[in-house]
Amino acid sequence: MNEIPINKRASCFYWISIILLILGITSWFPYLVFNIQAGFGMLTFILNPIGFIFGYLANNRLTALTNLLMIFSFIPVVIFVYLVKGYIPM
Repeated sequence: MNEIPINKRASCFYWISIILLILGITSWFPYLVFNIQAGFGMLTFILNPIGFIFGYLANNRLTALTNLLMIFSFIPVVIFVYLVKGYIPM
């Protein structure tokens, strides 16, 4: 059987993690930039844990850490919206 070499597999996991990180970041744009009151930001709770796992499997601490931080990005966004708009969106 032909198996994928470890470095190719790690590279694939790395790029999947990066793509999920970018998708997690862009999921906040409709809410913060365009003022669209939709729950797209909640995608970070789905996409970024998967990105964290792929970053861990790629043995890349930076991508795993940034995906982990994006999981908790909801807290600064709520604080920002509360300070700027004066209400907590729920």
